[in-house]
Amino acid sequence: MDNGERPLRISTLTTQKIISFEEEDRCDLQDPHHDGLLITLWIANCFVRRILIDGGSSVNIIQLDALKKMEISESEIIPRSSVLVGFSGETKNTLGDIKLPVYIEGVNSLQNFFVIDSLSYCNVILGRPWIHDMKAVPSTYHQCVKLPSSWGVIKTESLQQNAKDCYLSSMKSVAKLTPA
Repeated sequence: MDNGERPLRISTLTTQKIISFEEEDRCDLQDPHHDGLLITLWIANCFVRRILIDGGSSVNIIQLDALKKMEISESEIIPRSSVLVGFSGETKNTLGDIKLPVYIEGVNSLQNFFVIDSLSYCNVILGRPWIHDMKAVPSTYHQCVKLPSSWGVIKTESLQQNAKDCYLSSMKSVAKLTPA
């Protein structure tokens, strides 16, 4: 690394952890790809699939339909309308927010989620609040997320086919909305 680049170093109280990505992290990937990073985690004691890790999102988002499938009552949502603005400037009002525990390989964190009621290709978006709280380092190229823990670096891999399926599903939705 004599080009001035240094590996990302994350310090903990007991030891220093180095998070890096190697070609071995890319095993079983279909190339070339431009897939989003979709993982599966435990949220509020439920196994939740199609969780998009999005460093461009300033909030964590959960679909109302996902909460219903998790059997979490709408009464647990703190009613508070906020306006979320998307990449292209479109706006979406939230139904409120809810705090839920997110579990990843032995590490728990309590996260605030904005609740939306709309069709989407993913159930949850974990944005910068989760990424920063967990000191997570996502890599769409390697299709995985790594984060430090007291017993080493945790790696959670994406199921790339889920990302491809979600992408195709979202493109079908866009095609239906686009005038011919």
